[in-house]
Amino acid sequence: MTAVLEVSNVKKSFGGIRAVDGVSFDVQEGEILGLIGPNGCGKSTLFNCILGQLTPTGGEVKVDGKVVTGLRPSELNRLGVSRTFQLLQVFPKLSVRENLILAGQEHQGSMMSRLFGPSDAGLSAAADQMIGLPPVTPTMVPETKLESGSASMT
Repeated sequence: MTAVLEVSNVKKSFGGIRAVDGVSFDVQEGEILGLIGPNGCGKSTLFNCILGQLTPTGGEVKVDGKVVTGLRPSELNRLGVSRTFQLLQVFPKLSVRENLILAGQEHQGSMMSRLFGPSDAGLSAAADQMIGLPPVTPTMVPETKLESGSASMT
């Protein structure tokens, strides 16, 4: 099975500072992967390299087997890759289901279909499926050394 995301030996330096130093991992279809580490260890820089906000100094990123290293975010978006930020904002007067549908509408269809199509943009079934998912449980994975106080990730 081909990984949907392959990150191979990605590096990013800013002058003499190595913010990301040779990070590699694969994400298979249906897999959820978490990246955890202290402030300043390079997590955001790595995501910026994967998602086109920064060009890596070295290494390669593939989506569905296609090399996407260095593509702009708009080019990645056309391939179905997008980013959300940690600013969690929900509409408190809407249900969980309605919030999920609203969040998904930004990435569903065209402007015309959003204006004149069904109010749920066809996302009700997907929202219901997400609500029915079991809670995420931690899985033991090999520990990667993250050095706090330095701007490196190995």
